[in-house]
Amino acid sequence: MQVIRALFDGSEIKPIEPIKTKKKTEVLVIFPDEIEKFALEEARRLLRGSGKGERLTEKLLKSRAEDIKIEGR
Repeated sequence: MQVIRALFDGSEIKPIEPIKTKKKTEVLVIFPDEIEKFALEEARRLLRGSGKGERLTEKLLKSRAEDIKIEGR
């Protein structure tokens, strides 16, 4: 998993850090609450384990296999 910082201007999300992949990939966008801001380390700690039971590894492997098929055409 890669985490980067970005800015949302009301209509577009613009990365302010380099993205280390060029391939088409699904991303998860999280908007922090306006009231409470977390340090990056705390945000990562809070998210760790939040997908348990959702078979995320299997979904990721299936998605990567589909990407390879698409790129190979």
